Amino acid sequence: MEDFQYGKFDSSNQPPPLLVKHLQNDIMVATASQKLCFFRLFPIIFHDIVDQLPSFIVYKVLREIVDLILSCPFRRKWLHTLGELCETFHEMMLSHFPDKMTPKVHFIREYKHTISDFGPAVKQWCFRYEGKHSYFKKITVRTNNFKNIPKMLVTRYLLKQCLTFGHLARLQSSQYPVGIKKVRSTSFDLQMKDILLAHFNHIDFDNDLSQCNTLICGNVEYRRCGVHVIGLKPSHEQPVFAQIIMIIKKNEKWWLFVDILDTVCYDEKLSAWQIQSRAQHTLIDPNDLVHYHKGLDIYIVNSLSFISFASRLTLH
Repeated sequence: MEDFQYGKFDSSNQPPPLLVKHLQNDIMVATASQKLCFFRLFPIIFHDIVDQLPSFIVYKVLREIVDLILSCPFRRKWLHTLGELCETFHEMMLSHFPDKMTPKVHFIREYKHTISDFGPAVKQWCFRYEGKHSYFKKITVRTNNFKNIPKMLVTRYLLKQCLTFGHLARLQSSQYPVGIKKVRSTSFDLQMKDILLAHFNHIDFDNDLSQCNTLICGNVEYRRCGVHVIGLKPSHEQPVFAQIIMIIKKNEKWWLFVDILDTVCYDEKLSAWQIQSRAQHTLIDPNDLVHYHKGLDIYIVNSLSFISFASRLTLH
């Protein structure tokens, strides 16, 4: 596990190393986002042994539940499937882990009714509260002052955010590039130049284009080599992925020069999409990406490329 290399996007949520004392006490010391990242990548991290785990079926059922719960929008016809999965998970926990039946295992059977009454569960989660709360937990430990932590959370932290946001140049513009530099014509091969000429009609490759390493557009971060969902196939709503080759600017507008990846299949064992590149390049406006905004990383398993994310996407 310590040798596993997290991707650039997942590295910010990389959990700390598991210690022997944690395994002995059946706990994992990590934040909620770190646990979710570890849970999502669990089959990829331990891809060589997961088939040997008799209880791996419990993970697969829970993974389907998480993918549905984190979906937004959420189709009403998924409620029946979600209810059956939650009941199956509850039964499997009783069968495989009867000593680990916490209240949350029982509460999971209420998701069907909660989503039916109040809409997608992801709209009600408390990840942002957990993120803010972790900041104060560090302060309370260092200062040994544990008084009125919730009050500080709703007052002092919001004042800190206002001060921070007031001095951030990125919030004064919808687009915030990082690492801008000129593009040389040698950066493009003949096929890439043809695509740019077809899109812009006329272009001077040595003077008209700039590039950046990272672009924050609409509070979404785009990085070179990052993968994003650019659409869904209408027939079966299979995601279409694209990897960013370059982030270029012409006439004060930023464009994503991407390689559209071929989605081979969904690997049930790894709970991830297998993809491969066919060198099919195109230009995309970052404002047109509406299905799944977070950048994704590519992981190599047995010389094959996979992308993992926790959500079920839909066109409607």
